[in-house]
Amino acid sequence: MHVVIVGNGIAGVNVAAALRNASPEADVEIFASETHPLYSRVRLPEVISGASAPEAITFYKDEWYEKRGIRVSLGSSVVSVDRAARTVRLADGRTAGYDRLVLATGASSNRPPIPGSDARGVHTLRTLEDALEIRAGVAANPGSASVIGGGLLGLEAARAMKDAGAREVRVFEIFPRLLPRQLDSAGASLLSARFAAMGIEVVCSAETESFIPDSDDPLRAFAIRLKDGRVFPSATTLLSMGVRPNVALAKEAGLEVNRGIVVDEFMRTSDGAIYAVGDCAEFKGIVWGIIPAALEQAPVAARAILASTSLIAPELAVPYAQTVPKTALKVGDVELTSLGKAVLSADEESSGRYEERSRVWEGGRRYEKYVLEKGEGGDASEPVLAGAILYGSKAHQAQAQSLMGKPADAETIASLLAD
Repeated sequence: MHVVIVGNGIAGVNVAAALRNASPEADVEIFASETHPLYSRVRLPEVISGASAPEAITFYKDEWYEKRGIRVSLGSSVVSVDRAARTVRLADGRTAGYDRLVLATGASSNRPPIPGSDARGVHTLRTLEDALEIRAGVAANPGSASVIGGGLLGLEAARAMKDAGAREVRVFEIFPRLLPRQLDSAGASLLSARFAAMGIEVVCSAETESFIPDSDDPLRAFAIRLKDGRVFPSATTLLSMGVRPNVALAKEAGLEVNRGIVVDEFMRTSDGAIYAVGDCAEFKGIVWGIIPAALEQAPVAARAILASTSLIAPELAVPYAQTVPKTALKVGDVELTSLGKAVLSADEESSGRYEERSRVWEGGRRYEKYVLEKGEGGDASEPVLAGAILYGSKAHQAQAQSLMGKPADAETIASLLAD
């Protein structure tokens, strides 16, 4: 049974590993468009700062694949899928047959059509080459650097550019606060103050209008103009404005695609011989685009594939359950964990189903909030922990994770906030 995996990222490699671990009879082959072995994308800011060399963030070298009998072809982009013939075609004209196909095509950085965004000096961060280009840009023009987008990657990259030698660093966030999906106003205010102490300015409610070209080099951007008219210097700018799933291959093959490639609870697409996992997969209307989801989906796909070809018993194929989001940020001395429904929507706040309990420790270096969801019929006597924000300390991280979705009485929460 020959399984072809398109993509050598964390999702694709973990499908391959799970296949080999469960069945030595599976013949596994990976095609990857990048020329580098699997590396940690979350550690790309370390390459920007210079804290880690590119080889230091590599997960698996050639020996890992060879030991497991997994064939991998780097720099080999798959450009089309022939579902009837069960073959894939590569950019160099080669074809490869498959019994089962796994699409782990990942996602690409968003690059909105902001005037001047295609100029030199304006970057996205998704690959190792991107990180090296940003580092080189800061080294060549250390006066100013910016990040547009105050999400996790943007904040980590901002600190990395500061550490790389940029004298002025700013983060521009279109929403009124940083990390609007992971932090409430209280937590975001504390985080902004911490970044200011690092020498990184946070500018919220900031919508970029255009990038201003350098008068001496019109093909290079040297400043950012906001829609409110303010202008800020920026010799190196990172667009950290989310990602979009890579679905072109699936769409051209005629698979069902919404925002991502639509899959069932066994990660099967609309073609039973084709599976999708990771940043490109959409389950029940959600494309997670986070590492925990990829790690949970990969073994589900692997077991489903093996069960479908009778290499393992059908009952060993366990369906995927929706991922509980967990966000962790570690920048300098900032510790932040956001779990589950940490930030309520306006409708949720007004529903009467939730109760929030929080505390800011003296000096503002620590903040915790716990979101409790009442039981059926609004029964406040049986609340469960629906979400949590842990800022400034990891002391309660394990306990909060273990309580997620489980009963959490008032005494338990009170004891956490009193610690």
